[in-house]
Amino acid sequence: MKPIIIQNGLTTIVRKHVVKSFFIPKKIVVPATADSLPRIREFITKVGKRYRLSKHEINAFKISIDEACTNIIKHGYQDNSGNIKLRVSIGVDQMIVELIDQGKSFDPNLVCEANVQDYVSSGKKGGLGIFIMRKFLDAIDYEVTSIGNILRLTKQRQQVARNRDQQHFSATFKKFKSRLFFNNYNSQMICCGEFLLLT
Repeated sequence: MKPIIIQNGLTTIVRKHVVKSFFIPKKIVVPATADSLPRIREFITKVGKRYRLSKHEINAFKISIDEACTNIIKHGYQDNSGNIKLRVSIGVDQMIVELIDQGKSFDPNLVCEANVQDYVSSGKKGGLGIFIMRKFLDAIDYEVTSIGNILRLTKQRQQVARNRDQQHFSATFKKFKSRLFFNNYNSQMICCGEFLLLT
């Protein structure tokens, strides 16, 4: 996707303004212990409310991240000391949460789909964390890097919230209309916003 060409040397000004308003990276580092889970949930709630996520979106992430962090604590660090870093990025279309740890690597995508009926019949406890994450999220990606294991959780924004943020984006750019020259301004405005969000 090509961005709109911005003249008059104001590209940097507009880019910073848009990124600040529409792609909001937030992070927190906590000890990899069960005592950190309430702090993580509070962090997700505050970020979600600050950037106008719906209650459903916030709760979906809180439940999924709770399960993911519990797995990291129990199986990654095996209850040894360590940290979990959360990085949250919010755009018009989606919200992404990255969990970074230095524990034992474990790719959740290698886990087979759980048979819930078997769990109910046998009375098993636990083991449904990844199943729950898959139900609430749109994508789960995992990679091992030089900085540690990165679990990337993605959820698409609800259409109402997306429309609201796109309207806010349009209003923001109207402030610059008198000073900037855009190619096909009206038809490409939102495309420009998506380009800036994803870079």
